[in-house]
Amino acid sequence: MGRKAKHHYIPKCYLKEFTIGGEDTSPFWCVPINNNTPFQTSPNDACAKRDYYTVQHSNSLIVEDWYAEEIEPKIKKGILHIKEHSSLPPKEEMPYLFLLLATLYLRVPSFRNLIESPLKRTREITNSIAQDIKIRNKSEFEYDQTDIIMSELRLIDTVQTCLSNKYFQLHVIDDTKSNVVTSDSPFILSHPNSSNGYCFGLNTPMVEICVPITKHAIIIARNEKITEGSFKATEQLIGLTNTKVILSADRFFYSTNSEILLVNDNLSTHKHKISTKKDVTPA
Repeated sequence: MGRKAKHHYIPKCYLKEFTIGGEDTSPFWCVPINNNTPFQTSPNDACAKRDYYTVQHSNSLIVEDWYAEEIEPKIKKGILHIKEHSSLPPKEEMPYLFLLLATLYLRVPSFRNLIESPLKRTREITNSIAQDIKIRNKSEFEYDQTDIIMSELRLIDTVQTCLSNKYFQLHVIDDTKSNVVTSDSPFILSHPNSSNGYCFGLNTPMVEICVPITKHAIIIARNEKITEGSFKATEQLIGLTNTKVILSADRFFYSTNSEILLVNDNLSTHKHKISTKKDVTPA
């Protein structure tokens, strides 16, 4: 057997909940945000990159294996409860949901780029200065993929703790003809002042977290107190979530159906056709 080189940055156990068949091989629509032609793929081949979690270690797959063997089983429990009971997990099982959300927030390429950007800029400045001035500790400004992955791992507990202090709502879609989409960056942070270049983070007042959990379930979380529990998702919330997911996607978004709900600037809903082909069929 060859070395496991294709690493998922979003777990297959999450992605398969947006297919019809609900399996790793079940198809769903993959829509490039650069307006290229949509195509059908499966969780096996979505949100994965070659050697994404390969590190400098005697076991180069130690992080990839840890995610697969230690983290994904816990994530599955959180998804399964929501899927089977259409409710938030009980208090003792909420850490499974926090872990899922932390995974969707931290592991995606867009967040890795966020970590790497200042490191890359610092290295560029150091290399530029070194052309004229001898820098004795120049090597200390170097980094590799292992360093970035270690930063990600150190943040997992911090993000989970942060999430545990928020108020949560689960919005369930009971119309089988409607579905929410997901993407390669499905953890969405929004803020009323974001259009003005306002910088915000997980603990910023008035920030809202919106994450599609399955094709029929949406998580909303806020720092300010809101009525927690499970609610029927409105058509407007479905359309707004889909619009947010698409606008926040890095390269692709994924949908069970070829027709999805979106919202206009005035938040009125309309249906958008991804493709003129028929919907994907169960695996």
